[in-house]
Amino acid sequence: MSERKAFELTPKEEDFSRWFDEVIFKSGILDERYPVKGMYVWLPFGYAIMEAVMGIMERLLRETGHRRVYFPGVVPQSVLGREFEFIKGFQDSVYWITRLGTGPAPEPLALRPTSEAIMYEVLSRWIQSYADLPLRIYQIVPVYRFETKATRPLIRVREIAFFKEGHTFHATLEEAIEQVELGVKIYRQFYDELMVPYLVVKTLPWDTFPGAKYNIDLITIMPDGKALELGSVINFGDLFSRAYDLTYMDEKGERRYVNTTSFGISERSLAAVIAIHGDDRGLRLPPKIAPVQMVVIPIPKAEEKEPVIAKAREIYRRLKEAGLRVEIDESDERPGYKYYKWDIRGVPLKIDVGPQEVKGGYVSVARRDRVERVKIPERELVEGIRRMLEEYESALREEAKRYFESRLTHAENFDEIREAISAGKLASFAWCGREECAHTVEEEIGYGILGYEEGALSGKERPCIVCGSPSPHRAWIGRSY
Repeated sequence: MSERKAFELTPKEEDFSRWFDEVIFKSGILDERYPVKGMYVWLPFGYAIMEAVMGIMERLLRETGHRRVYFPGVVPQSVLGREFEFIKGFQDSVYWITRLGTGPAPEPLALRPTSEAIMYEVLSRWIQSYADLPLRIYQIVPVYRFETKATRPLIRVREIAFFKEGHTFHATLEEAIEQVELGVKIYRQFYDELMVPYLVVKTLPWDTFPGAKYNIDLITIMPDGKALELGSVINFGDLFSRAYDLTYMDEKGERRYVNTTSFGISERSLAAVIAIHGDDRGLRLPPKIAPVQMVVIPIPKAEEKEPVIAKAREIYRRLKEAGLRVEIDESDERPGYKYYKWDIRGVPLKIDVGPQEVKGGYVSVARRDRVERVKIPERELVEGIRRMLEEYESALREEAKRYFESRLTHAENFDEIREAISAGKLASFAWCGREECAHTVEEEIGYGILGYEEGALSGKERPCIVCGSPSPHRAWIGRSY
């Protein structure tokens, strides 16, 4: 087998779906050989990436006053079903526990499909007065949903291993609205740090999360032309509080219902990073989430092995002491094999140390997005490596931005929408806001509206694509997961 063969991938543009699966499994993110469909084993490398991803989110949450909690993963049917609209939204995808030990359960227990019902049952004891509000909490837990559609690793699974769900509680609807705006801001910062471009849209009223007043979604577009929902921020108002009798005493001594919001992301965030930044050689991880930011590769000749290994270890030590995530590859594998191995894992920088580097007092460094190598003098090692990481990050960001913009277009009529979707793009169009016009577009095109930018065209209204009336909203349509 050639050095390249073990890490060979289907070209990304040729068959994105196959490329995506190959990258995930060959790079060591997941093991697919688990005997339950739609569930995967997270390998150490993949887990380390997701920890770094969630680390960014946790930092942003803590900076904005959110505190981490943990609630149990099962909920009695009587509690989950208290709000009919809520259970109706999940009834086809809930895992039910009907036996406990050797006997039947007193009542069926649902494995966590989401946590509103689980939390509200307890929070009615936490929240007594206006002094207990606002309350902002979050947890990172597994979530179980019996997907009936074809499962896809990271994208559509039956066990969401990394579900970050935030839940907030407020005295007034106005405060809940402000929290939704904060949630969107957090998500924007999060995906900006991951260098994943996105649209922010409001979900159509009839597609809103069960039991919610409205929700705001972030979406991106994958290389196969399908939209991927990256996360939602949901305003429940006091609808759930009424179902679960979640009230507080206001300043006047009157009982009022609490206003609530929730917002969640999952490992889909990593799916977007892989899909948008990856290339035909594998992952291209942003330095911020790469478990290994650089690998030192000694390339000794037999007669000069000792000084080369010694120098490589010195370089490794200096970088590690500088706080960088660095590995040294002293295996007996050929250099070419090592390059392919670390490239498929998306390591941002490869640092070569050979006889020439030892004699010349420099290292040869290649960025993951380039083939050519740059010489960095040893005296400038740490500064030079940090500079190359910054340059690499900027290049990934700009490339992702160009890619995203090339996949968006504005359409003036149905034919232009069809043409855009056929070309693997998302299309926007002017929409008046009337439900009948939205349904007409969906029926005519054959795909659902992904959401709309409320008031995006205010002051420069265009005619609604259906009825021709002046339209303040820009709606988006296309294929989706």
